[in-house]
Amino acid sequence: MLRITRMIGGLALAMALTSLGSGIADAQTTMPSGGEGSDPGRGMAEVMLSGGKVSIDYGRPEMKGRDMLAMAPAGFVWRFGSNKSTTFTTEADLMFGDMTLAKGEYSAWVKHVEGDAWSLIFNSEVGIWGAPGASRENDVLEVPLTYTMEDDMVERLTVDLRDEDGKGLLVVSWGAHCLTTSFSAK
Repeated sequence: MLRITRMIGGLALAMALTSLGSGIADAQTTMPSGGEGSDPGRGMAEVMLSGGKVSIDYGRPEMKGRDMLAMAPAGFVWRFGSNKSTTFTTEADLMFGDMTLAKGEYSAWVKHVEGDAWSLIFNSEVGIWGAPGASRENDVLEVPLTYTMEDDMVERLTVDLRDEDGKGLLVVSWGAHCLTTSFSAK
């Protein structure tokens, strides 16, 4: 019975994460992607590194009084946004620590490993809608994310790509949660 209850709870969380709403994107660190006719509930961030442009296009769900990341069970893989899967594009091979991500286009996913441990997964399938998402067989790289709790609350999921002294920094903010990882052009 406990296993069924956990399965139902995990399914409910997956459904909630996949159906989170859209809205108008903030323009500070994230801009609406595309032009006329584009989805206003999507955001775009980009950074130029020595090897070329790195960009991310993602859905921007709102908290709406919920704390979805706090509810994510260990092992849960989230599509990292809402609606269409998040697309990570790089014009250069990137290094995440000692791991290489080849230049190209990927869907990006966030995994709650356990406790405060989270990771970012790059998958070769792009343009995926809804659950269950990309096949884990097509994951090409999984990199650890640094997790912190912030004082300021961020209502709408925000992703920022920054140039930090020639290296890239990916910052994901939602609620009081902040997930980060750094990378460099190879």
